[in-house]
Amino acid sequence: MKREETFKDILKPRNTHFGIVKFMTRSWSPRKCISNGLNYSSEEIKNAVSKSVFLDSIIEAESAKSGVCKEQLKKEIATYLDEIALDKKMHVVRWMGVFFLKMAFMMKIGIFVNEASVLKLRETLGENPVLFLPTHRSYADFCLMTYLCYHYDIELPAVAAGMDFYSMAVVGQSMRETGAFYIRRSLAGAHLYASTLRQYIHELVSKYTLPVEFFVEGTRSRSNKSLPPKYGILTMTLTPYFTREVDDITIVPVNISYDRLMEQGLFAYEHLGVPKPKETTGGLLKALRSLNDHFGNVYISVGEPLSLKKFIGRPEFSTELSKPSAFQQLTDAQLKSVQNVAHQAVLMQQENTVVTISNLLSIVLMGSLYKNKLLDFEEVLVEMGWVIKVLRTLGASVFENDVRSSVERVLVVHRSMVTLDKDKKLRLVSSALREVDSGVQMNMKGHILKAQTMVSAVPIVQLQLYVNPVLHYLVPPAILYLIVRRGSIEKGELQSTYKDIRRMLSNEFYHLQENEDRTFNKALEYCTQNQVVVASGTTFSDGTDQRLQDLLQWARAVKRVQELVEERGLHPYCLSLEAAGNCLQGLVMAGAAARRKICGRTDN
Repeated sequence: MKREETFKDILKPRNTHFGIVKFMTRSWSPRKCISNGLNYSSEEIKNAVSKSVFLDSIIEAESAKSGVCKEQLKKEIATYLDEIALDKKMHVVRWMGVFFLKMAFMMKIGIFVNEASVLKLRETLGENPVLFLPTHRSYADFCLMTYLCYHYDIELPAVAAGMDFYSMAVVGQSMRETGAFYIRRSLAGAHLYASTLRQYIHELVSKYTLPVEFFVEGTRSRSNKSLPPKYGILTMTLTPYFTREVDDITIVPVNISYDRLMEQGLFAYEHLGVPKPKETTGGLLKALRSLNDHFGNVYISVGEPLSLKKFIGRPEFSTELSKPSAFQQLTDAQLKSVQNVAHQAVLMQQENTVVTISNLLSIVLMGSLYKNKLLDFEEVLVEMGWVIKVLRTLGASVFENDVRSSVERVLVVHRSMVTLDKDKKLRLVSSALREVDSGVQMNMKGHILKAQTMVSAVPIVQLQLYVNPVLHYLVPPAILYLIVRRGSIEKGELQSTYKDIRRMLSNEFYHLQENEDRTFNKALEYCTQNQVVVASGTTFSDGTDQRLQDLLQWARAVKRVQELVEERGLHPYCLSLEAAGNCLQGLVMAGAAARRKICGRTDN
């Protein structure tokens, strides 16, 4: 059982206009990541990158290969740096902070932080570079991490941002001036750009005093679950350690949990195939008008810092070390170490999940929907108390002391999704009928669902978004139980079958393969202790079979799954393109399905 941490609402002292302005204009002397580091300006970093030995060699090689003169290539690099580089301006930070706090109070949110962990982290700063690796469930993650650092007098991070924001009028430049640097989504076929980006990040990590922040999952999780990590930016940020330019790098995993996601409606429609709308300043201003509502609490759980040196050891000796640091390439073993760090970071993010009242209420309501039995308010409280005990036994951190008042609060927060009817029964609120115009239909993924199907599916998908963050605690014993239910089974076969299923579902439920023996044993112990399964020596019994997904083709299969769900009235979350896609990937990994080319398209 996990030790419960104390969380503090850091917005509470700022509950007046005077409190906001006074706080954001105060004298501010932040703790730097490298106390003896150089206070480079944004322009000085760009100059250091453009004049680096590494880029000189790239220019030399590119000029010889393409015939383009060196001066032209230098101008191209300068253009890339103008696109990439942050340009932090403290007066912009302060006024953006005022705007952020005013929005937070308009949205009636509380920002709860495990303060003891943050203060402990701050005391360790000054020796080596720091990487903040938060979960990415909302666009608000950017603002929350920056405000957290400002609140606790930690140097504001340099934040990797996607190009979606780059072209947004006012917003793109404002983000740059509060610490964002921009990264293209794909580096394929852009060798000079990729080299410039690599060197820029190298300079940030090895010589700058700011922490560097990026989302190791690479994108927002539309399912509100952990995604498999990406390795690109992490490799760039860890390279100075492997080239022995820094003695260590501190990695700080952060989990950000929301009572209510601003994007829950958009995410639900994306699951059903409606494409994500393009980010524009006009769209943002329109969205801001809808934020004058109750959005509940946000929980920022800062994890135990991970020392890279302690986790992977000192860099191994290789012939690469005989080269100048700028020209060293990571060895296969070092690249494997980067992958291990990425997976460990996501695992630590999961371990720092804060189970919110929204998660608990959604689990209880989803259970009542499965059973087709409505629960009254008092029954809901009893069920939630039981769920809290189950989750805490499985190692979850549940931030709830007064369940009754929290449920009353979150029913206001989620009044568009759940409600108590006139008989005080907990019900799901139907979605408004939304017709998808022909322009959007042309870009939809999968089967184009009927409007009435959307009405039924959207509330269920939204509800599932709040169940998903805690599934990594429940999935191991659930899979084990489903295997045992089909008939008596020996422990060895049970463990083998369990691992096979976990591998197939690895894209849907993130986990570390090397931890599976321990996870299996803990799940088995939990199931036997709580009489979920019955043990007779090394034989376990009870249950029914778990049906696997049909062997379906990749893109066309997803469309057919949606068609069948619509025709047969199956559970609406089966309509999720992401869930269907993840299951198909699992079948490919298991050898139960295979990719093949159909009319120039890769299918399964």
